[in-house]
Amino acid sequence: MKIAIVGLGVAGSYLALKLSKETAHEVHGFDLLRKADTRCAWGASKHELSRLLGTLELDFSEFILFEGRKLRVIFEDGHEFRIPLMGLVSFDKDALEERLHTEAQRTGATLHLGEKVRLENLANYDLVIDATGVYRSLLPKIRNDLIFPNIEYRVEYGGNPPFDDFAVFPYPKLGGYSWFFPLASGMAHVGGGDRFHRQKEKVDSLLRKYPGRVVKLISRPIRMVPPALAGPIWFRNSRQTVVGVGEAVGTVFPLLGEGIIPSMQAAETLSEHLLREGIDPEGYEHALIERFFYFDPIFRAIQAKWKGGWSSALRPSLIPSYIKVKRMEKRFGVEVRLSHLLEIFNRT
Repeated sequence: MKIAIVGLGVAGSYLALKLSKETAHEVHGFDLLRKADTRCAWGASKHELSRLLGTLELDFSEFILFEGRKLRVIFEDGHEFRIPLMGLVSFDKDALEERLHTEAQRTGATLHLGEKVRLENLANYDLVIDATGVYRSLLPKIRNDLIFPNIEYRVEYGGNPPFDDFAVFPYPKLGGYSWFFPLASGMAHVGGGDRFHRQKEKVDSLLRKYPGRVVKLISRPIRMVPPALAGPIWFRNSRQTVVGVGEAVGTVFPLLGEGIIPSMQAAETLSEHLLREGIDPEGYEHALIERFFYFDPIFRAIQAKWKGGWSSALRPSLIPSYIKVKRMEKRFGVEVRLSHLLEIFNRT
């Protein structure tokens, strides 16, 4: 089978390597950029990234920049609590993507970097995969899409950073938050994203309070609807089947805006499905929604909060998601407590 992957961010790159290494399919990857250039950053669990990359014989520890101990959650009224961390790290995402590119090519994939491609140019491929993230370049528009604006800077603090660990600053109405993520050598990512477009005001305020030298603007918007609401996830035309993977189909955890690991997990789901079933987009869609079922109740509770409808009556709707997340503490890299989740909902 001849497969085209359009978009070689972390999900597309991981999928290109996985398919070229583990299957006999002819794999081609396409990306507008000539080299990896991270547009948004996030902390992620070293445990789950080690598992995902370990299946491809890659050592994630090579890319770790900083490993946290406790996450500080600081509210606007000054109230604060700290969440113990279990392997939450910041890492060199550009270097990881470049390694995935190199390994994919070494194992037989053909990558077309710096090349724009349209669906009509891919008529001779049996399967086309949209891994273009928030831009969703090949799939039809989502009917009730929700894109969060954000702004993020890479900031140099030298030997005097304002925080020695991860910190987040929730906004009112649970619309978003600002963040401080340590990197290496006195560097940090400082940014914010918000449903109500307050992120620039909030991040600028944070930078005035904790000034540093801004090195680079690295922001882009993110998609917040979960996979169950991100359809169509696939379609067929007279010549090919097109399926989505990663953020293109809603794999961003709604409470945190975290998409790196879920996007790679979606790529893993698609790869496993292709190995077992061949091209079966309906089966893949079912498997994707089932894997990320716990995103949906959290997203709906957040929507209720935005509309002023959050109350204690909604707490039971979060229990299945809480149980799922609690069982996956190492996957998230944090100690999960229901009291912390409810405090965030109630205090914002």
